[in-house]
Amino acid sequence: MDDPIIRVKNLTKIYKTQDTRVKAVNSVSLEISQGEACAIVGTSGSGKSTLLSLIAGLERPTAGHILIGSRSIHAMSESALVDFRLRNVGFVFQNYNLFETMTAEENAAFVLAAKGYPKAKRLKMAREMLTGMGLGQHLKHKPMQLSGGQQQRVAIARALVAKPKILLADEPTGNLDSRTAQEIMELLRESVKKEKTTLLFVTHDMEKAAFADRIIQIKDGEIIKDNG
Repeated sequence: MDDPIIRVKNLTKIYKTQDTRVKAVNSVSLEISQGEACAIVGTSGSGKSTLLSLIAGLERPTAGHILIGSRSIHAMSESALVDFRLRNVGFVFQNYNLFETMTAEENAAFVLAAKGYPKAKRLKMAREMLTGMGLGQHLKHKPMQLSGGQQQRVAIARALVAKPKILLADEPTGNLDSRTAQEIMELLRESVKKEKTTLLFVTHDMEKAAFADRIIQIKDGEIIKDNG
């Protein structure tokens, strides 16, 4: 593995209500190398999705530091964070988050449109990515015309088409049957290895976590085991 691309130091996230304070993430420190495939595993409420959201810059930490490369994302303005994510990070969600009115190729090209690629070029790149994922016959299909597994392939294509340095995935197979889930995990692993992308994904399932190079187990907001 190369030098760390993600460095987290003493990261804490506290949610406050009128009567309680909950430490969703409690003084977590870790480093993830460039090109590493890493799973964060824990039960519901363990803090795993909160940790992913903090690393993504989607939530602000209560305390601690998050560095991606040389950039301190915990200290960035909201507009700088949006630009940083657009240029460096791809996302895959449990619920696919595709645009229902767009075709598969338009969905896959969406990030490229946001980055200012000309229409012809971004659609060409999207078609090539989708075809490589076995969706060459479904380029013009809209999400409702695709199975769950096909929709998640489109979502992965969208996340990877701009060649981000980091891919973050939150329960990427949570809505899929076991056979399709295994296919999607194999596709994710193959795709990030091919592109030399760092993968960080959250799951409650140790069987899915086994697709990673490294497994980090979290409980009550703290890392309890790390085989890295």
